[in-house]
Parts: sequence; structure tokens; C-alpha cells
Amino acid sequence: MTAHRSVNEVLADLGAPDEQPLELEGVLEAHAEGFELLHYPKTERISGPKDGEHQYQAGVWVGFGNGSLQPNRDALNRWVGKRVRIHGILSSYLSLPPVGSLGRGGFGPWGFWPAQIEPYSVQRVTAEERRENAV
Repeated sequence: MTAHRSVNEVLADLGAPDEQPLELEGVLEAHAEGFELLHYPKTERISGPKDGEHQYQAGVWVGFGNGSLQPNRDALNRWVGKRVRIHGILSSYLSLPPVGSLGRGGFGPWGFWPAQIEPYSVQRVTAEERRENAV
């Protein structure tokens, strides 16, 4: 099993190779269009990267594909504001082709997120796991 990474670690290392499986831990946040993963603890959150005039959000968009594996939105909505661990494939805006003068864009609605994880598993971080990690 691989060690989990935090949202801040991912945002600080967006140049790392894309399309690699990883385990990402953070706080789940809901939006009308989907879900975002934020860094935990909140006091240590960094601002999102800036690319030219574009300031990205300080989170990772949770992008479910259009395949047969779809999210259980009821469960995810119950976990909003809670710590979760997502196993999936990470992509960063640096892997996107430039779109003329608009730059590279991003993920999620309006391209506001610098990275996206396409999950194959979402788990709630239990109290026992938090005690084991002393966090």
C-alpha cells in the first residue's frame, strides 16, 4: 500500500508525471457541479498556483468519468466536511494543451482547479485511523 499524500503536497508538485495512481487525503467539499478535495488541516492550506492572470483554487477537483463506475452522491454528500481518502489517477493543468491566449485552463467548472483526481475508491477516514496517525 502506498502512503497517502496531502492536497498541499500535490499542489506543490504539479510538475510530477500525470496519470499515476495515488492515494490523496483531505476534506471533501461539495459544489453544484461536483466535489473538491481540500487540504487538512485548514490552517495549513496554501493558496492555489497562479499561471499568468489565472489564479487556481487551492484544492483538487474530484472528476468522475463517464464510464460505468459512478459516485454514490448520497454517501458523498454525507461526507462533506469530513476527511476522506481517495485512491485514483491524478492529472494536472500542466498536462493540458494551451488554448491560444487563454492559457492551459484547468479542471472542474470554468477550469478553476489546477489538478483533478479520477477516483476508483473513496473512503471515509475513520476515527481509529486518525488516532493511529496521531493527526
